[in-house]
Amino acid sequence: MNLGWQELLAFVGLCLVLAATPGANLAVVLRCASLGGQRAAVGASLGLTLGKVFWAIVSLAGLAALLAASATAYQTLRLAGAVYLVWLGIQALLSARRHSSPAVLDAEPRETMSLSGGLQRGLLGDLLNPKVGLFYTTIFPQFIGPGDSVVPVATVLLVAHAAVLMTWYPGVTYLLSQAGRALKRPQLAKLLHRVMGSILIAMGVRLAVASRG
Repeated sequence: MNLGWQELLAFVGLCLVLAATPGANLAVVLRCASLGGQRAAVGASLGLTLGKVFWAIVSLAGLAALLAASATAYQTLRLAGAVYLVWLGIQALLSARRHSSPAVLDAEPRETMSLSGGLQRGLLGDLLNPKVGLFYTTIFPQFIGPGDSVVPVATVLLVAHAAVLMTWYPGVTYLLSQAGRALKRPQLAKLLHRVMGSILIAMGVRLAVASRG
């Protein structure tokens, strides 16, 4: 498999779906925004991104070894990634039933958190979350083939993921601060959970079928 534009766009789409699904990352960014405004939100987004860079580097070391050792193990890991996406989708659908909005962004946040404070909170949250490593370990094999050079392809994927995060989260906090109550309704969060959960399950099923092929 060679990473072409179609594969790269598919990966970016997956990252957008995961970022748009209300969850811990969005809650951290919105919480920082409520304490320090857009500056703190950008800092939190940067912290989350740096945390993911760390987990990606750790995960890729094991992935490269697995690629060299066993094609069967590699295919098994790809299937595990598909199952992981389905699990994320189910979690999102369940969240739609029991949760409302992940966080509330005040219209006029009190400036009690700086950009560096947001960065520290976002970075710490990601470093203490081993599920981020699970994402890279199971999802990257969907886009890195056994014949590919791991580091160059993974670097492109990581840069694309970072670009999505640094665009999406600050953008969402800005929209929330400008749109008032319309985007803060619990019904919208529930709808996002349902839509994104369904998309993740569909992606997981598609990847599972491809892994078996």
